[in-house]
Amino acid sequence: MKERTITILRHVAQGSIKTVVGCWLLCIVAAACTDENKNKPNSDEEDTIPKPVFVDITFNSSTATVNIPATAIGVSCSSGNSTNVVLALDSAIWTEYIYRVSGATTSGSLTINSNYKLTLLLNGVDLTSTTTSPPLHINCGKRISMILQEGTTNTFTDNATNEKKGAVYTKGHLEIEGGGTLNISSKARHALCAKEYLQLKKTTGTINILESAGDGIHCGEGDGNPENNYFKMGGGTLNFNSVAGDLIDCDDYGNAFINGGTLNLTVDAIGGKGLKADSLLYVTGGSINLDLTGTSAIGLQSNYKAFLSGGTISGTVSCYDGIGIRANNSKSSVTVLNGGYLYLNGSDIDLKLTGSSCYGINVEADMEATAGNINLQGLAANAPGYKVKGTASGESYIKWTETGE
Repeated sequence: MKERTITILRHVAQGSIKTVVGCWLLCIVAAACTDENKNKPNSDEEDTIPKPVFVDITFNSSTATVNIPATAIGVSCSSGNSTNVVLALDSAIWTEYIYRVSGATTSGSLTINSNYKLTLLLNGVDLTSTTTSPPLHINCGKRISMILQEGTTNTFTDNATNEKKGAVYTKGHLEIEGGGTLNISSKARHALCAKEYLQLKKTTGTINILESAGDGIHCGEGDGNPENNYFKMGGGTLNFNSVAGDLIDCDDYGNAFINGGTLNLTVDAIGGKGLKADSLLYVTGGSINLDLTGTSAIGLQSNYKAFLSGGTISGTVSCYDGIGIRANNSKSSVTVLNGGYLYLNGSDIDLKLTGSSCYGINVEADMEATAGNINLQGLAANAPGYKVKGTASGESYIKWTETGE
């Protein structure tokens, strides 16, 4: 029953609460029609689905109103009407609630402490934190479903005193969906920091990283389980601006999966990377657009192995010593991954190399190309546009064109 209830919430991202209620009733009818015990005498099976329970948090300039219904058992608010809202779920309660957030303040934050998974519905909220707390901090260690309400813009901005690792900081498995817009700015460290995995589902709208003193998106440093340490993009649009570190960093041997959506990677920081996977990188779909202007900038980098089997990767490397796609052999004082392998078997790659001493593809170990369209073009000095330190096979799939610019 609980899973059916939470499934209903996905419709929130597509419409109003009326839509939710309508879908709720529809699910009741569907459940009744498919229930094999329906109309059987002496059946103990219920034909009803529990109604979703909403906890409403509304910011109004200098105050915040928190409405906790009687059905939200175990939820408490310790902050009163303060704009720095702190909510907690009793550790003895194992029920998923929906925290619906709206309103605006130039001096406020939202912290939710929970021992159980939760859903966060962003329904048009704008928070700027002026304390050492991030504007949004979700601490639960479980699945966190963040829904961007269709037609809304949701903005979170921290300040230089933020003591956490992100303006939006989550401890748990963060899953984002819904057709709205999410804007994040950080003057302290990372903009969006997920201590475990981060997944953008197919219905995700637009996420704009407007400013970041560290990485734009940072995943990792979780529970030590590699299976819980990754970035996965199935849809949506990601944009980055004024990022001092890497745009997306999958830390602690984290993996990256690009299966859909549009990823716009503008790298203007010296030595910055667009998407860095400490371990494996998979690109099976979607559209990746690179604009590398910072000296020694890199578009895509894996520190072990990269598998490019679908989607499109295009753009311009206009900086000195830049690299569009790099398969790196990562080394540290602890371990050597013995990586640096690149497998090209289906992606469409089109990169223009206008900077000096730059490459479209740079491989530390071996490269194997078996399919795809790989077009590299640029200055004669950059020919043939790629470099492989180990063994290269399938080089006939790579086409070089001199532009003469």
